[in-house]
Amino acid sequence: MDGGAMTTLLDVRDLHVAYRGGALWRSRPVPIVHGVSFRVGRGEIVGLIGESGSGKSTIARSIVGLTPVARGEIVLDQGTAHVGRARHVQMIFQDPFASLDPRMTVGAQIAEPLAIHRLVPKALRRQRVSELLTRVGLSDAVYDRLPHAFSGGQRARIGIARALAVEPALLIADEATAALDVSVQAQILNLLMDLRDDLGLSILFITHDLAVVRVLCDRAVVLRRGRIVEQGETVALFAAPREDYTRLLLASHRTLEPQA
Repeated sequence: MDGGAMTTLLDVRDLHVAYRGGALWRSRPVPIVHGVSFRVGRGEIVGLIGESGSGKSTIARSIVGLTPVARGEIVLDQGTAHVGRARHVQMIFQDPFASLDPRMTVGAQIAEPLAIHRLVPKALRRQRVSELLTRVGLSDAVYDRLPHAFSGGQRARIGIARALAVEPALLIADEATAALDVSVQAQILNLLMDLRDDLGLSILFITHDLAVVRVLCDRAVVLRRGRIVEQGETVALFAAPREDYTRLLLASHRTLEPQA
């Protein structure tokens, strides 16, 4: 993607996040994210990568408004906001089953945000849900089934359909394919790329899997201990990383790759 011609959708500026450590309410805040700044362009897929504990999920939760921001700005489409309060940013999770109500049918769960945001008249919601199921590669026949009846890959598709219901501009995928086997993972990655191409979605993809980043992401942001180490176009960053930590991260990944 041509970064020079790209319009910014999400602009994270000098983001600081802190948690309160210990059991006492007077305990001092413990810094978790330190001055993180990056952008996601319209129709762009950006990978947020790093080791476990590097702050990836904390940043995601701050963007959607689930974790308070200590300092900095999160700007969506040129408007400063707790962007998670808007329907224009939606999140899909590593464990889609945990994010689905086991007592509600798939159709009811996808239709729920349509009702909450008053996007579609009640008489037309079934039709809209059917369209969303088709969009993610499922059939309308699953409408009345409960989440336990589905495989992990199918649940991932259901989670994506529910996120798409409110017509977001940005999807945040937090380790969304980590629990899937390789063949199913590839199918979900292809679906995300198709959604980007067909709908113009922007995606912030959070992962520790560098192979996924190489295939999926236009640009990558490398995190370590809550700070950005470096960022840039994925191809260039993987080919010639500037920082020692990035080189070590890439080298450790290559040693784990299966040998031909």
